[in-house]
Amino acid sequence: MNDTLKTSTRALLLATGLALGAGSVLASSASTSNPASGVVEQQIRQADSLAQSGREALSYIVAAGKLLSDQHTDETRHYLEQARDLLKQVESRLSTGKQDKPSDLLPVYSQLGIKKDVEITDQLRQKLEHVHLDMVQGRHQSVVEKLKTVGIELQYSFVDLPVSATLAKVESALKYLSAQKTRQAGEALADAQAGLIHDSIIVDAVDENPAG
Repeated sequence: MNDTLKTSTRALLLATGLALGAGSVLASSASTSNPASGVVEQQIRQADSLAQSGREALSYIVAAGKLLSDQHTDETRHYLEQARDLLKQVESRLSTGKQDKPSDLLPVYSQLGIKKDVEITDQLRQKLEHVHLDMVQGRHQSVVEKLKTVGIELQYSFVDLPVSATLAKVESALKYLSAQKTRQAGEALADAQAGLIHDSIIVDAVDENPAG
């Protein structure tokens, strides 16, 4: 089924982007014909800000790994300190967030894929916008349940960053660098990148009027 589902750039209006090492970001946007309430807009902006900090930290981690492999230890240390500071800021902001937010997983990427032959009407766009806040806040189960009611097959993809675990790996890498243990530092950075949680889910429409 995955082979038959093609991502359409027309459907990326709800996406937040992640391109490790490339630094490109697909900006989130909302339809002007159906603006979100001020409270929801503020929540989306806050979630986007956190996600951007997470992406920046990951970019520093990726860059540090490349610099370390090229034996540029001073530059590696600088990038890791930048990543550490960003992750500490994110960790602090998450700890003061809403109580219903699960753990310290930070959604850094989310995207809706849609078949190319599906027309993106205003009605469909409005339906998709109802999941925007859930997407950027990482409420994946809620996103899937809401997408089932849209009426078409969709592909929901996301990447979550485990903040505390990643921060611990970065701090370990810094300690290894201070002890001139570059191999162990590289392993810690590789573990940090491997710790990302990612998934891609095909969501089928719910048959509200099953035969029989």
